[in-house]
Amino acid sequence: MLTTSGWLLLIGSALLVAAGWIFGSDELLAVGVAGLAVAALSVAYVKVRQPLRVVTRSLKPQEVHVGDDCQVRLEMANPGRVRTPVLRLADDISFTTRRSTSSFQSPELLVAPVRTDEGLTVAYRLPTEERGRVKVGPLALTVTDPLGMSARRFQLGGQAEALVYPAMYPIGPPPRLPGSSFDAVRRSPMAQSGEELYGLRPFQRGDDPRRIHWRSSAHHDELIVRQYEEFSHTHTTVLLDTRSAQLDTEAGLERFEAMVSAAASICRASQNRGDQIRLTTTADFDSGFGADSAHLYKIYEHLALVSPDIGSLVGAVEQLGREHGGGLIVALAAAVDGTESGSLMPLGSQFSSKTVVLFAGFDPAHPGQLPRQFIPGTTVLMVDGAMEFTDSWSAHTATGDEPLATQGPTAPSTAGHRP
Repeated sequence: MLTTSGWLLLIGSALLVAAGWIFGSDELLAVGVAGLAVAALSVAYVKVRQPLRVVTRSLKPQEVHVGDDCQVRLEMANPGRVRTPVLRLADDISFTTRRSTSSFQSPELLVAPVRTDEGLTVAYRLPTEERGRVKVGPLALTVTDPLGMSARRFQLGGQAEALVYPAMYPIGPPPRLPGSSFDAVRRSPMAQSGEELYGLRPFQRGDDPRRIHWRSSAHHDELIVRQYEEFSHTHTTVLLDTRSAQLDTEAGLERFEAMVSAAASICRASQNRGDQIRLTTTADFDSGFGADSAHLYKIYEHLALVSPDIGSLVGAVEQLGREHGGGLIVALAAAVDGTESGSLMPLGSQFSSKTVVLFAGFDPAHPGQLPRQFIPGTTVLMVDGAMEFTDSWSAHTATGDEPLATQGPTAPSTAGHRP
């Protein structure tokens, strides 16, 4: 209850009272008693003070990407009969991924006195520098006396949480191959007139503003439009390598974050085109195919919490090879050695377009990191981070339907090839 200053005042006053008693000094005794009285009154002051009451706590938006703005908004009221003193407020914040949880407090805010029956709104920006689940609350409120001799702390309100999705790259979807049976465009049997609602999707430049679905737009904090017209039947599969053995260094973890963002960006670009999208990982996660916004956000939610784990690239590829397959596949891997590159062979007969993106850079001292053989028609992109991926992927998709040879600023011209 007493602050450091309060304890010093209490101890000093007690010593003065003792000295005044021993030496018979009325002056010392009076000063000591006055100090004890101040300490006692400061404790009584914070005891009788009623804290503010948290009416609502909201996070807007509750689903954000790394680097986006997310605001915490607190609406409070003074239930007491007198105005509050100056208060200090701070929220407890916990940040969780699948591997760890860290806790910290928001910046401390000083709140001016609030009159009785009046409200107060406090807002601050929530950190979104990393992906994961963020829980905010309860509120730590501190009441102090005017002299700072005593302080009383309260915990108020419940918790609110938000998901921080991976950062997004401004890229296009993987290119289609002409004439593929899985790249056909069809119309929903229920939409022959062109007016039957097929689904909802994010707004794109050129969309009719009259088709904006305002309720969904308010919920997702971005413009959402109704989709009536013909839609693509392309199936796009994204395979994400999450093997911890390839990502156990600091540089490996940085590349993993770039891989996660690349997976989210490719899924979004493909879904915007109208593809049926699917995310799989070497840790046996499989989202299944879907084309609506709910399915895309299901993928985002998994990517927000995914972390390096045990798994097998060979097993993941074999599982995809046993399925019906079809359409496009993009494999995002940390490193593939000569033996593992052969494991990609089952994809040859199952997918019409195959792209392998290696986030391994090029280290001449470890040439085994580079794949030595790939199935015919595979495009190989060698990148070392987010910027190189964005540049290489943009060049890859700029040609439209034709697959490219191996690309990447750090890769030699023979790093990947098509036999």
